[in-house]
Amino acid sequence: MLQRRIWWAFLLVLAVGVAVSVRIVTLGDSVQAVNRMFIAEKLPLSQRIGELRGVIADEERLLYEYYSYTATRDTFQAQRALNHARLDSIVEQLEKDTGSREQVVELRTQLTALDGLSDELSATLSSKVVNWDLARAILAQVKPRVRQIEKTLAAMSLANRQAVDKLGTDSRNSVGTMVRWVIGFSVLIFGVAFFVGYYVVAIIREGMERRRLAMFAERNPNPVLRIDASGKVRYANPATAELLAQLNLALADSGKLLPADMRHHLNETRAARTSSTQFEYTHGKFTLECTVAYLTDFSEFHVYIKDVTARRQAEENLAYQAFFDPASGLPNQYRLREDLNAAFSQQRAGTVMMIVADREQEIFESLGAVETERWLVKVALRLRDGINQNEETLYRFGRNAFVLVCRPGDLAGAQRRAKQLLSSSQQPLHLERRELFSTLSIGAAIMECDGGVDAAKLAEVQVQQAASACNRVRGAGGNDFAVYDEAMGLAAAKTLRMITDLRHAVANGELLLHYQPKVDTATGSLLGMEALVRWMHPEWGMISPEEFIPVAEDTGMIVAIGRWVLREACRQNAAWQQAGLRPLRVAVNLSARQFHSDNLLDEIDEALSETVLPANWLELEITESMVMEDPERVIDLLEKIRSRGIHLSLDDFGTGHSSLAYLKRFPIDCVKIDRAFIKDMPENTDDVAIARTIVAMAKALDLKTVAEGVETDEQLELLKNMGCDQIQGYLFSRPLPADEFLAFYSAHP
Repeated sequence: MLQRRIWWAFLLVLAVGVAVSVRIVTLGDSVQAVNRMFIAEKLPLSQRIGELRGVIADEERLLYEYYSYTATRDTFQAQRALNHARLDSIVEQLEKDTGSREQVVELRTQLTALDGLSDELSATLSSKVVNWDLARAILAQVKPRVRQIEKTLAAMSLANRQAVDKLGTDSRNSVGTMVRWVIGFSVLIFGVAFFVGYYVVAIIREGMERRRLAMFAERNPNPVLRIDASGKVRYANPATAELLAQLNLALADSGKLLPADMRHHLNETRAARTSSTQFEYTHGKFTLECTVAYLTDFSEFHVYIKDVTARRQAEENLAYQAFFDPASGLPNQYRLREDLNAAFSQQRAGTVMMIVADREQEIFESLGAVETERWLVKVALRLRDGINQNEETLYRFGRNAFVLVCRPGDLAGAQRRAKQLLSSSQQPLHLERRELFSTLSIGAAIMECDGGVDAAKLAEVQVQQAASACNRVRGAGGNDFAVYDEAMGLAAAKTLRMITDLRHAVANGELLLHYQPKVDTATGSLLGMEALVRWMHPEWGMISPEEFIPVAEDTGMIVAIGRWVLREACRQNAAWQQAGLRPLRVAVNLSARQFHSDNLLDEIDEALSETVLPANWLELEITESMVMEDPERVIDLLEKIRSRGIHLSLDDFGTGHSSLAYLKRFPIDCVKIDRAFIKDMPENTDDVAIARTIVAMAKALDLKTVAEGVETDEQLELLKNMGCDQIQGYLFSRPLPADEFLAFYSAHP
């Protein structure tokens, strides 16, 4: 088909080429005829008209010269004879060249008349007595005669030019026609060349594709077989021989490569009338994928075999990794979810126990991640070795968390099992010649099957309940057991709700500050105040800081809250001073996260700049644990803060582990004695001794002291005798809202 089309294209080009050639020859002859006519007729005619004009001009000039005696009679007669000869010659040629005989006859008549005037003028001037009036009259007739001749010549010249223009137009038209024929033929040639080239490339590509397809089976890295309708192998490619060699089979045994039920698959493929069927089978250690295609027009089968052993092993490994912990070999939380779903779907009761290895963070900080994981694997193996394989299943739920599912489930059985686990955890684990002791925190939830609730939801709730009970144990110090009750769920739900609502508390304006006065121990005069944050929840009312501050610290929201407290305390203090009240120093507590953030100094500068509060009326309180994490960095930071004129206090002093060597280097102004040492004075003599020591030490370091939580006159008197500088507590005032503190402020000028 392609060859026939190409031949038709060649015949078309040949026919058009012949037609174009004939047409171009015809047009060429026409152009040559025009050129010959122009050269042979029109160009000489134009030249003779020009010569005739010149001769007539000479004749006219000669008459005037003879009249004026400029020329002699002999000269006149000789020149005139020459002009007449030239005129006769030119006119004779014009009679031959021009196509307008009438114009030539008219021209000859005009020339004869001009010649007669010349004769008359010559006769008159040749007389002995010259009649000058007659000579002038004759000469006056010469000019009009010359003008008539000029008009006739102009008409002949115009006709000649028009004829020349027509010849030029005809020539240009013929050339243009030739060019168009040539261009058209060229376009045709290009189109045919493109057409032929396209089909030639298609033929080449088709040939290459056929050769490639012919080599497909030979070069295919997977076995390819051709099987006739009876099931006999008629062809096997080289890859088949390679696979047979791996199976210790000869090429002649290629039929043994196929599964025993191959005839069934062949019949199924042929009966189904589908393009192909695919299945997997094992042959020794290999897993093979077989695709069977039936070729109806040849009544034979093509079989393609692929070794998928590696893929199958990878899939099995992925499946194992998806549901098992590779380090301990225990099923993971995803398998736990599926097993619990199945248990709830089948209404099987049981107990879910969340087990967490205590002290994981301490071991991690001491030994590192690798050794910690090895220790956790040992914990997992000890737990696994102690379970009843018939009634219990152990899962690794997280890094240091495990889940034990016991069947059947009852409270007494859960308590007995927890005691056994806690008892076994008392034995040390050996790791690199180390003995590591780690207790367990265990929370249990009894599985309650409810046919009206989705099994997946029940499984999720069950694990959450066990985790909630475990968290209660961990919060109490660990190494214990607890069973989930409804109060735990309510507490967890409230904490979750609190986390959500706390994120919007600052933006919604729900936070506010209370101010607790600081008074002079000796005189009782007001010296300053401490800003304490409060949260007015829109539904729950006032929430204690002891309740929401730990949540804010755990979630990181304490940084945003601390930033707001700093700015609001500065704003309120500046407003009171601008109202004319006596300046007081406001103390703001910094959280650990806020203190160690990189932009703390910028936040302090922005707060002071925006509120226009002088820096010396701001005091920042930090704790012992905060300053001892990185003492050298802390000292540099505190010096930068104090260089701004801000006062610094060390809060909760005595409850941490600060070194006196560092304490004397810290650029602080005041030490606050924690309320833990104040509340039992004066009955507790140890607390009295500690407080007295702190005051003495502060005086030795030239630091001020503030006692927190003073509630009785006895405590006040004792602190006054010790030399404590300031006190704050309910003895003088509880923390007050801004408007109430303003009244207290005004009452203590």
